[in-house]
Amino acid sequence: MQSKPHKTGYPSIILYANIVLKPLHMSREEKTSHFSTDYLGKTIPVQIQRQLRKECFYGCAVCGVPLLKYAHIVPYNRIQALLPENMIALCPQHYYKYDSGDLSESSLREAKKDPHHKLQPQDAFFVESQDLTINIGKCKFINTHRILAVDDFDLITVTRENGKYLLLDVNLFDRMNSLIATISENSWVAGNIAGWCIDYVPQKKHLNIRNVQRNITFEMIMENTELYIDVMMYYNSYPISVTRNEISLNGSEIGIELKNSVLKNYDICIAAYT
Repeated sequence: MQSKPHKTGYPSIILYANIVLKPLHMSREEKTSHFSTDYLGKTIPVQIQRQLRKECFYGCAVCGVPLLKYAHIVPYNRIQALLPENMIALCPQHYYKYDSGDLSESSLREAKKDPHHKLQPQDAFFVESQDLTINIGKCKFINTHRILAVDDFDLITVTRENGKYLLLDVNLFDRMNSLIATISENSWVAGNIAGWCIDYVPQKKHLNIRNVQRNITFEMIMENTELYIDVMMYYNSYPISVTRNEISLNGSEIGIELKNSVLKNYDICIAAYT
């Protein structure tokens, strides 16, 4: 275990573990192009996704859950066009209902006109403070957006839009190193919604994503304007655990020297290398 300054020149913490991990590089643009599609496989431009997120105040237009997919109110095969005025942002559960035909066109138009967070703005996924403070493994990071990376591949990133609304970028691999779900600026894509449970408690800004069968968990909660992240995930088939007390990679604790520290404006919270 050793640490050294990050090559970018910005202050950061680099941690080394005694395992071999192969880097997997994918830019946000590549990931968005590959994953952010509707049910017909048509790529939804990032600009349209952002417009739809903004108009529903960064939550499902029906219920307010902050993880989103994008649906055509009038089916795409009838109009053959990607029109923002004909699209709506929905959480995975309501997108499944939409895809199953359980949400009517009139109900979707009503939700687009008056989305949940317009009617209940206090339920939105936001932190209204000057600084963004994130706690992991008894370390406190302030205004540091890249939370966890392994071999230069970002697994967790947290930013804010308009200095308020939380945006997540998370890559979720299984034990076989298959990328089974990804979150890109709160846009959710998974091969199959089956097996995934997504809970959001707006009063606590508590987001919980889990897949029991794959032993994957991502949990974020706000306490006194500070965020706490707990994770069970994988990279290159190696387990990664992040709790309030420690961070471990392949069963070995890392970041021990950072415990009880407060670090501000770093390039990255935890960057693990072999």
